Amino acid sequence: MPSWNCDEAKILVLLSFLLVLRTWLSIWLASVNGRIVKTIVGLDFSMFLKRIAELLIFAIPASTINSGLDYFNKILALMFRRRLTKHFHEQYLRNMHYYKICNLDSRIANPDQRLTADTEKWGQSLANLYLNITKPVLDVFLFSRNLAQLVGWQGPSMIFSWYFFSGFIIKSISPPFGRLTAIEQKFEGDYRFLHNEVLAHSEEIAFYKGHEWEKKNVVRGWDRLKAHTESVLAKRFIMGIFDSMLVKYGAVTVGYAIVGLPVFGPGSKEYLASMGNDTAALMSDYIRNSSMLVNLSKAVGRLVVSYKEV
Repeated sequence: MPSWNCDEAKILVLLSFLLVLRTWLSIWLASVNGRIVKTIVGLDFSMFLKRIAELLIFAIPASTINSGLDYFNKILALMFRRRLTKHFHEQYLRNMHYYKICNLDSRIANPDQRLTADTEKWGQSLANLYLNITKPVLDVFLFSRNLAQLVGWQGPSMIFSWYFFSGFIIKSISPPFGRLTAIEQKFEGDYRFLHNEVLAHSEEIAFYKGHEWEKKNVVRGWDRLKAHTESVLAKRFIMGIFDSMLVKYGAVTVGYAIVGLPVFGPGSKEYLASMGNDTAALMSDYIRNSSMLVNLSKAVGRLVVSYKEV
């Protein structure tokens, strides 16, 4: 992003605007869900139909915003890749750099892999990183504020405390996935290079009957890639267990404690008195608070596991 006036900056501003709209719609949806349950418990059919109509109307802007986020995120990834690719092409295809890299200097292995597949993945990863960090941060701020107004600041504080604890545990036991991924990409490039060598020198290989040697060479390259990939998958399997146990199921347990605060917490008498023992109103509040809590938990959880994306 060379300037705040460039196309990438404009797309980022647009994405930020859509993110704010999406979070506000999620907050509104939580209250609508609560009101729908209230009409069901209260056996109010006409109001039930009205709330259902509101939910149907909600689908139009929500679907448009979700689709817009996906579309502009992919456009941003393409812009990042375009700018980087243009820069690489200018450097690679001048002063015989392409010749020196391929024939005289072995420091940059598999330049075709770097200029094509790696550049594409980098653009996608960078664009996704903006959404996957900005969206949770925004959700945390807005949902915390709304939830605190409903159940007090004890609720968001309990969620934050649990996730900080989970994040500390995960960070302590997590393998260096970034370095492991870089090694995997290197093995991918090496394996592809071996096949390119067979294609480039097929005539010489056939003349000298070197297919058996080439087969062993290609198989060795594949075995290195396969062994490393299996090792990474095993490590991700173990980390997935801890991620799910701490971030998902642990948060659900804390969540139930939080939604019970209005009824069982310090201000329960005042809260129940304000409700007048209205079961429908209690159910409505429970559904609304649960929806907000779920969204807040998801947002904080995504931030905790964002180390994978970084």
